[in-house]
Amino acid sequence: MKNNLFPLIVVLLSILGASCETKELKYNKEELYIKAWKADPNVSFVLPKSITEGVTCDDYGDGCLSAHIVKVKNLELIAVEFMTEANAIYASKKFRGYYTRNWMFDDVTGEPSLEKFVSEHLEAKRP
Repeated sequence: MKNNLFPLIVVLLSILGASCETKELKYNKEELYIKAWKADPNVSFVLPKSITEGVTCDDYGDGCLSAHIVKVKNLELIAVEFMTEANAIYASKKFRGYYTRNWMFDDVTGEPSLEKFVSEHLEAKRP
């Protein structure tokens, strides 16, 4: 009888193990903007003056989905969306930035008000 239950127990444990996997948490652009806006209603995206200006994923490497200049407290930072949190962590190490989930924030380090904003309101941290 015990030998007949063993395969059933293995199958049940496999199903439970697969269903308990955690999905990687990500922010989409709108979720991150709303989170920032709740902290500072004056937060805004800075649109480049021409198609050749602004920031691009070419500057940030593998896994980059989009890059945006964001104005916070009359200062600008670069918010870069990545495919995974691992990509964001790698980029934040490379550029000495901050990251939260799948986003990396550049041009923040050394600017106390921006460091405080991203760490307190966007839950970003240094790798």
